[in-house]
Amino acid sequence: MGLAQTQEVLAQLYTNTDLRERFFANPQAVGAELGLSCDEAQNLAQLSAQEVNIFANSLKWKRLGEVREQLPRTARLLGKNFTALFWRYAQTHLPKGIKKHREDAIAFANFIARVAQQEDINPPWIGDLVRYEKTWLLAYESSSHLSVCWFSYPIDKLASSDTMNRQLTIAIWFQFSERSQLRHIVRSLPPQRSLPA
Repeated sequence: MGLAQTQEVLAQLYTNTDLRERFFANPQAVGAELGLSCDEAQNLAQLSAQEVNIFANSLKWKRLGEVREQLPRTARLLGKNFTALFWRYAQTHLPKGIKKHREDAIAFANFIARVAQQEDINPPWIGDLVRYEKTWLLAYESSSHLSVCWFSYPIDKLASSDTMNRQLTIAIWFQFSERSQLRHIVRSLPPQRSLPA
């Protein structure tokens, strides 16, 4: 096995707690699942399970800090739930590439939106907020950009209030060239009044 493949296996062991526990309980069988030869599995099994766990946890905490910086409003609104959701997410996703912190935050935003919908996580506007912050991250990736998103809540006020009424809101990001500044507009439609019967 080459260096790149060994690093990939180590990355899986560092990020996946279940896999790590299974590997140290039975290195030969799990090593075979990972494509390791008997000697390679034995060599990796020589590592201290405790040290691998400590290093794996330090990597996760570092990732959490980076993602928290990329999604600050969502982190503030969710509080401890942000960390709990991140631990769940980090079990299944490992970022790759040059912009891996941004990619990690975007993937985590998708995870939060999905889980919030499936598990009815409060507040009800968390889906809007995480989609808003994710769109900011995506807008910075492009050299010329136009994004338009509709939200059910006044997105520019979400992180600063405990209660919020629905109010249809549009957010627009635009950048005309690589050298121009990314601009952003948020407008909420007036709340609809009920018509007399």
